[in-house]
Formats: sequence, structure tokens, C-alpha cells
Amino acid sequence: MLKEKVVKNIGTKLREVSGKEKISKYVKSEHKAKNPEMKVIALGMGVQSICLYMMSSTGYLERADHAIFSDPGAEHPDTYEYIKYLQEWKKYNNGIPIHIVSKNLYKDLLNGTNSRGVKWASIPAFSESKGMVLRQCTGEYKIRPVIEKVRKLYGLKKGKRMPITEMWLGITIDEAQRMNSSPHKRIVNRFPFLEMMMNRNDCKSFFKKRNHPIPIKSSCIFCPYHSDSQWIDLKKNHPDLFKNAVKCDEAIRNSSKRGSKDKLYLHKSLIPLKDVEFNGENQVDMFDNECEGHCGL
Repeated sequence: MLKEKVVKNIGTKLREVSGKEKISKYVKSEHKAKNPEMKVIALGMGVQSICLYMMSSTGYLERADHAIFSDPGAEHPDTYEYIKYLQEWKKYNNGIPIHIVSKNLYKDLLNGTNSRGVKWASIPAFSESKGMVLRQCTGEYKIRPVIEKVRKLYGLKKGKRMPITEMWLGITIDEAQRMNSSPHKRIVNRFPFLEMMMNRNDCKSFFKKRNHPIPIKSSCIFCPYHSDSQWIDLKKNHPDLFKNAVKCDEAIRNSSKRGSKDKLYLHKSLIPLKDVEFNGENQVDMFDNECEGHCGL
């Protein structure tokens, strides 16, 4: 758990931390690149990343150069509606350019392949004997497409080294345990909200004061990190999408072809999703465990 030091000035960095070394690594001014060639917002289309985008676009903090939304093809309908809202807002507020890249994780899971049509990319599903299996979906469908787009924005040819680039992530002080380094050596992850000592509620207040609708937490409709309340909402209000999640749950069930005899499930109860009796207690929201910093923001 990260301990906050009481500060008054925006931009004052955290000086006291406890817990894992990966947390302290970024709170000691090491999460900013020196003279980056480009500053990019990883636009997850949730509360924090959209708040970061709006604040950077309107001068509440320094201006980023680009914002990139990596669409896995299975976000909640409300998220896609907010994209339209944000694109319209951008027109009248000198918004930072928004780029959308897409790779369809849902179709790939049903087909048993990854985005390149070869090795299956796993989601953090629950196995019968090993807890949650290795998560590859964030790297494959969120991080890699963003990096590929950054290279295109630079106009880089294959094999050409990327200039030092800052990747802005909307992680807030209450989720500081999710901070991590970029898998790309030429990209430095930066956390503006940590510099400003902002939490998730501060982001919500930003929307409320300006009469913006508050975005839902972004995630795929079949994400195993869902709480029961999210599953209930999907089943009640978007039955067709819940059926899609059930198809995904059934598609991943037999993992024997992937080197394991364990059956996989989307729900912690290890019950087929179509048969789960959701009560809001069986499964909590586990996005705090997502330590790559690109989902749920």
C-alpha cells in the first residue's frame, strides 16, 4: 500500500512509499523522460484517461502530442458512445489528436488465435487448479497496437529505432500499485496524476464541475476482472452482449490444446457463466491487480 505525504502544491512528487520496489521506482521523479520527442496519452476511454485527455487539451497540465485508443473490439456500448462524445468535444476545445487502432480480441478468442493468427493470447481466466492464468491480452491488444501506432506517427520504417517517447497513463494515487515500466526500451511511462496527487474521485469531480457525463470503467465485455455487479448489468441491460461473453466463456473452457488439462472460466466460481447466480459478493472488481496500467482507466 502506498502512503501519501501531505502536500499542498500541485506537481509535488511523492517522497514516502512503502511496498513493492516497482512503486517507488516511479515516484522519485524517474517517471519522466528527458527531452522526449513525443508525448502520447494512452487513451483507455475510462474515467482517468479521458480526464487526463481533457485536462491536457485545455491547459490544466502540459499538452501531449497525441492520444491513442486501442480498441479490442469488445468494449461496453457506453464506452463506444463516449468515444463519439469525446470526438465531438474535441472539435470545439482544441482537443489533442485522437487515433483509434483496433484488433478484435473477441473474434480471436473464439477462433483460438491471437491478433496475428498464430499462438493463442490468453486472458486472465480462472483455472481449476492454478488461480488466474497468465494474462497476455493487455500486451497483445492494448500495448502493442499503441506502440505500432506511435511508430507510424514517427514515420519509422521497420528496424528503425524509435526516439525517446513519453507514454502518459491515467493511474491515480489510489491505484499507484498498478504503475509499471514500459516493455519498450524507448518508451518511458509517465503518470501525471501521481505528480498532481489526484485520485479517481478528483477525476470524477472534474467531469461533474463541467457537466460532462462520467465514463464507465473501460473493459472488455468478457473480462474476468468484472465484479458481479458488472456481470449483472451486462446480463440485464445488454443480453446480446452477455450471450457473447457466454460464447467466450465456452470457447476458453477446454485448455488442453494449450498444454493444460485445467478447464478455464470467466467467473471465479468456476461455474459456466450462463449458470452463475450473480449476487454481488462472489467476485469483487479486480482491476487493481492489472499492473500493466492500460486497462480499466
